Amino acid sequence: MKKILALLLTIVMMVGLLTGCGGGGGGTSESKTPAEDEQAPKKKIALLCDVAGTQVFVLSMINGLKDSAQEYGFEPIVTECADAAAFEDNARALIEEGVDLIIGGGWQAGDAINKVATEFPDAADYALIDAEVEAENVKCISYREQEGAYLVGMIAAYVTDENDKLFGSIHVNQGAGSWKWRYGYMEGVKAIKPDAKFIFNYTGNFNDPAKAKEFAIQQYEQGCKFINGASAGGDKGIFEAAKEKGFYTSGQDVDLTTPDNPYIVTSQIKDTYATVKYLVQKYMTEEWTTDNETWGVKEGTIGAVHVTHEGKGPIPESLTAEELNKVKQAAEDIKTGKLDLANMPAEENYK
Repeated sequence: MKKILALLLTIVMMVGLLTGCGGGGGGTSESKTPAEDEQAPKKKIALLCDVAGTQVFVLSMINGLKDSAQEYGFEPIVTECADAAAFEDNARALIEEGVDLIIGGGWQAGDAINKVATEFPDAADYALIDAEVEAENVKCISYREQEGAYLVGMIAAYVTDENDKLFGSIHVNQGAGSWKWRYGYMEGVKAIKPDAKFIFNYTGNFNDPAKAKEFAIQQYEQGCKFINGASAGGDKGIFEAAKEKGFYTSGQDVDLTTPDNPYIVTSQIKDTYATVKYLVQKYMTEEWTTDNETWGVKEGTIGAVHVTHEGKGPIPESLTAEELNKVKQAAEDIKTGKLDLANMPAEENYK
C-alpha cells in the first residue's frame, strides 16, 4: 500500500514540474526572455537651432525641450548650428538618426526644415518656430512681435523727458523679422510723441555685445535717451552702456529687468520656452496637427514686462501709475482687436 501511495505522490510531483516548466497559457513574466522584457524605444525629439551663446531666445527653447523631456520621457537632442550650411547637414543627420520630431528653432532653420520635410515626408514630423515655410507637413508657429514692441515703444516715450524726441534701437539685421519689431516700436513711441525720430543700427551677428555697445554709445551721444535692445546676445553690451551712460533701455524675449541695472526698464516678451512645450505636448499626447499658428498678446506669448508680465526689476520712477495704466489699456485693446497691429505696411511704404 505504501508503495502505491509513494508511486502516486511521485506522479503528482512530476506533473507539477512539467506544468511549471511548460509554456501553457497563464505563464508569468518571469518566463519572458530578456528581449521580451525590453521596453519600447523612447521617442526622439530634436531642436535644430542657432548657436545658443547668450541668446535667451535659443536658451529658452533648449530649456523648454529639456523640461518637456522630464515630463514626457522622450530623448531630447539639441543640435546647434554654426552657419547656414550646418542647418541642412545637421537636419539630414537627424533624419539618419531616426528622430521622430525635428523642431526648427528660428527662421535660420527654415530652409533646412523645408528641404528635409519635402524630401523625407514620412521619415519624421516637423515643426518650425518663428517662421513659415511652403511644405505643408511642417507645423509653423509665428508671432506678432510688433504688438509687444508697441508696448515697449509707449514705455520708451513715457520714461523720457517731454522734449526727448530722438529714439534709438539696435538689431541684428534689417530683415522682415526685424521690421515687425521696428514697426511696433516706432508706432508705440509715436502714439505718445507723434513727431519722434529714430536711429537704427545692425550688428550683423547674434552674439556681438561689443559692437552693440559701440552702437548704443553712438546713439546716446546723438541724443537718444532710450535705446531699444533687440540684438539678441548683443543686448548685454547695450545694458552695460546704459548703466555707464545713464540712458534707458529694454530687453527682449524674456524678463531681463534686474535691480542691479535700473536702466533696463522693460523687456519685450517672446515666450519660446512655452512654444516648445506646447509643440511637445501636442506631439506626445497625439493632438498633433500641421496647422500653422500665429501668436501675439492675446495668446499670452507676446507682451512687455510690467504690462502683461511681472518683472524682476523695479518700475522706473519716471513711469507714473497713470502712464503705466495707459500702456496696460493698449495691451487690452490689442487683445480685443480695437488696436490692430496685425496688418503692417511694407517697410518701403512706411512713413
